Amino acid sequence: MNPIIQPYQYFAIQKQVQYLINSYHSVNDRETIQTIQAVTMEKIDEIIPEKYPEIEALKTFILDKSLTRAKTDSYFDTLKECVISFKQPSNKQIEKAFRKTKKLKIPAWETLDLREHSYIGWNDPGSQKKFILYYQEEKLQGISGQLSPTILKNVCSICQKVSNVSMFLATTKTSGDGTYTKKGNYICADSEQCNHQLHDISSFYTFINQMK
Repeated sequence: MNPIIQPYQYFAIQKQVQYLINSYHSVNDRETIQTIQAVTMEKIDEIIPEKYPEIEALKTFILDKSLTRAKTDSYFDTLKECVISFKQPSNKQIEKAFRKTKKLKIPAWETLDLREHSYIGWNDPGSQKKFILYYQEEKLQGISGQLSPTILKNVCSICQKVSNVSMFLATTKTSGDGTYTKKGNYICADSEQCNHQLHDISSFYTFINQMK
């Protein structure tokens, strides 16, 4: 399989399919099932408008009302080969993205499945900071901020889902006179979970723009 879809698209269609499979096991009315199937197809087309053979095959696969969650999970494990991995930067590139940070803690890349990440976020408990790496117009960018140790149940500003969030507080320069201001918002304390819940990349860039 060729890498053709982004991680957030992968998780978005997986969520739609999970809802459909749950409906197969909880709804008995045939017309209702057919309606849910049609809505699921429409939403998959909205998420991935291109008619990729791999996605068309998925749409055929999920019409089987006898599908189990185990079979569906196995199918998505295979479909993950179609996901475009987050491009791992060098340590030098990361340090350049956070040039003002001394003794920068580098992500543990060996523990990450880069096909599951639209962005890379990691916490440094020692400095109580969160670091976020992302690509914008194919250029590596970084943003960091203080991360409150207090965890609340609230909506994450990045993935827009109710989650375990903490206050992220970034310090930004507001003008050429050297004035700084702090901007904050609640985001998932666990960036890996956040990536799994991120189904619309525009909400991530909205958060980035607000912080900058």
